[in-house]
Amino acid sequence: MKRFLSLILAAILLCACMPAMADDGNANAGSTLLRSLTHNCPNTGIMLPEYFSPYQTSYLLTVADWVSRPTFTPTAMDPNAIIRVNGQVVKSGQVSQVIPMTNAPQAVTIQVSNGSESTVYTIYLQRRPSEKRTRVSAGYINNIYLKGTTWRIDADLVTIKYSGEDYNSGNLSTFSNGGKDSYDYEVEPNCIFYYGTKNNCYRATNITNFMNSYRQYGSSLYTIVYIESKIVAVFPYGADY
Repeated sequence: MKRFLSLILAAILLCACMPAMADDGNANAGSTLLRSLTHNCPNTGIMLPEYFSPYQTSYLLTVADWVSRPTFTPTAMDPNAIIRVNGQVVKSGQVSQVIPMTNAPQAVTIQVSNGSESTVYTIYLQRRPSEKRTRVSAGYINNIYLKGTTWRIDADLVTIKYSGEDYNSGNLSTFSNGGKDSYDYEVEPNCIFYYGTKNNCYRATNITNFMNSYRQYGSSLYTIVYIESKIVAVFPYGADY
């Protein structure tokens, strides 16, 4: 009798374990959900909601204004599911095709299909407004040259220290140059050029006139003004600017 009860108890325990074993191997079979979704813009990308959930199907992803080649890596719950990013098949756990970026918002669809069922995730992708602003630096002009149809200035920028907390509150300044560097910037077509010295400067009629004149004064240290990443003004550096 005791042996019989032991066999029954063993059978009950075995039956209790069998569904768990089956679920462990096939719990996600037939699933149309993603296990995870990542992108290649971790340093600038801000996604809302912040964390991916298989059951949340809509997201907003904003990236820096200079990002141009975002991609996504979707991983399916079921390895047999078919994933399509904007209609293009992507293997589970693999990087998608590059999503061409413009300044206009766009919707990226990620469809996970399994048999006749499917789930669609939508990522609304857009660039954030430019964080670039007008700024001022100073440096020695190494070279002015034409690249295609665009003029560019290669300068060795120096470190400026103002007597006040910033440029506006402390006009008097000194500079130091730890070593020769090369910073290359595009010149805006309507850039204003002055050459000469701080106390006796002349406005150049154009960039060619500036090139022919600025080296005659024995110094190529100039104040350089930028808007966005383009140079809009160049004039002789002075300690009271």
